Amino acid sequence: MFDVDTDRTLVAAADLVNTAAGLRSATPGPDQLATVAQLKKYLNQRDGDIRWPASNADRTQLSRVRDLRDKVHEIWAAAPIETEAPVQVLNQLLSGVGLRIGRTSDGQHRAEPVPASAELADVMTASIATSIQHLVVREETARMRTCRGESCEAVIIDLTRNRSRLFCDFGNCANRAHVRAYRARQAAHRKDPSPRPTPAAQTPVETEGAASARLVKPSAAEKAAQIQEPTSQSATAAKEFRERMRDELMEKRGKKSKKSKKGKKK
Repeated sequence: MFDVDTDRTLVAAADLVNTAAGLRSATPGPDQLATVAQLKKYLNQRDGDIRWPASNADRTQLSRVRDLRDKVHEIWAAAPIETEAPVQVLNQLLSGVGLRIGRTSDGQHRAEPVPASAELADVMTASIATSIQHLVVREETARMRTCRGESCEAVIIDLTRNRSRLFCDFGNCANRAHVRAYRARQAAHRKDPSPRPTPAAQTPVETEGAASARLVKPSAAEKAAQIQEPTSQSATAAKEFRERMRDELMEKRGKKSKKSKKGKKK
């Protein structure tokens, strides 16, 4: 969605927040950043292009990274940011952080954060705070969300083009939401089993010689409109899923096309 470095750092920031104890898809999870070994495990799971020095991880750095996690969570929980309190927390993290112009692997210029020191906590703070400030400046902090799943406290970063991500990847939050919506519809139908006309078929018409009225069936265009503008929660979620998959497919095709063009030039 943004530049590659910002995207991968925002994902790492969400993962950092999710190491805290809490409910993940209705399942209680312990603190996963309680020991130096766990900190190193978290660092080793990062994208290889995130240069966070795991070699100097120790008890002091662990304590500082845990403090960073709390501050990032405080900012995330306030999203979309509309008050000064979370901005002040972000400015605290940005204190001592500089910027310099560097180059990406493909030779493009980009701004790189300069940490206050080479210590792990300072490097992580510079990367994460700089990435979050991109969201604040561009008024995109609504992309920092908490999973919509019932009994789930996991945070997510929505990097889709149409801002359609609602659920985390920890369990089956999306599926459980769809099942709840389906059951709610079934329960409502049992309470009132009388058939209800769709919005496109509310006006009854009479056929020639018919003693009673019948409902007009929706046309193909009307059915397509219903798909594009779903009214139920499950239909909305399904539409969002289709759009997200479509965007990801188009993005992959674009990358393949660029690689193919580069290969032909060579």
